[in-house]
Amino acid sequence: MFVRVKKVGPRRYAYLVDGVREGKRVRQRTLCYLGPVSKIVSGIPENVRKKIEERFQVNWDKINYEIRRIPLTFEEISRARRAQFAVSIRNRKMGFRSQGDLPRAEGELAALSKLAAIKFRKMFEEIGEREYRMR
Repeated sequence: MFVRVKKVGPRRYAYLVDGVREGKRVRQRTLCYLGPVSKIVSGIPENVRKKIEERFQVNWDKINYEIRRIPLTFEEISRARRAQFAVSIRNRKMGFRSQGDLPRAEGELAALSKLAAIKFRKMFEEIGEREYRMR
């Protein structure tokens, strides 16, 4: 079993596939759809994991290793970040602020941007123009 990435339009999707020999040829048999690459960067969702484990025996360490080796585009990383922070964005739109009624300190956004850039460089390595891979 291994992870296969298919590109459909501008987006890429991950599938769990298995190699099956048919006569002299080896064909790939799709076992399960894992989801968009941008969503599985942070891990395979628990409901998908349970569904797969009901049908197949899976070495999750190997699968997670293969997922980490998938090169990511900048757009996929951006989508993953937006999905990860959707709750906090919704709260901000509703008027909730993390620091209460206090205004932001001078230079706070610049400091947060620098911290985010440092974290990004620790998590990802650049492998091409606008392409990154998790370390």
